[in-house]
Amino acid sequence: MTTDAATPMPDRWISLELEPEVEAARLARDLVSAACARWHREDLAETAHIAVSELVNNAVIHARTPLSVRVTLRRDELLIAVRDRSPEPPRPRTPASSSYGGRGLMLLEAVSSRWGCAQYEDGKVVWAVLG
Repeated sequence: MTTDAATPMPDRWISLELEPEVEAARLARDLVSAACARWHREDLAETAHIAVSELVNNAVIHARTPLSVRVTLRRDELLIAVRDRSPEPPRPRTPASSSYGGRGLMLLEAVSSRWGCAQYEDGKVVWAVLG
């Protein structure tokens, strides 16, 4: 059996299906904690919690569809991907200094080495790479 080097081995990824509810971000953080512990990458847990919280909260607030979270270890990098069913891409904005929200993508930019969005006919995947 041959394996594509870009495809992670099954023991190098975990995923979770979530409903667009308030507790989704907490459940996603629990998934990230389990992944970081399993792969001995506790050094990435804090920034991964920030990244997954922002990705999931954006999906809950803006897409309002069921979503899936996938955490993958590739080489020394942690890839966090959130898929939802909305075709609308994430839109960075500059919130007013008195605004409560609107900084999610700015935080994602700050904690990740890179991030992006892949669009599909039935939704999108917004991802971030850490490490």
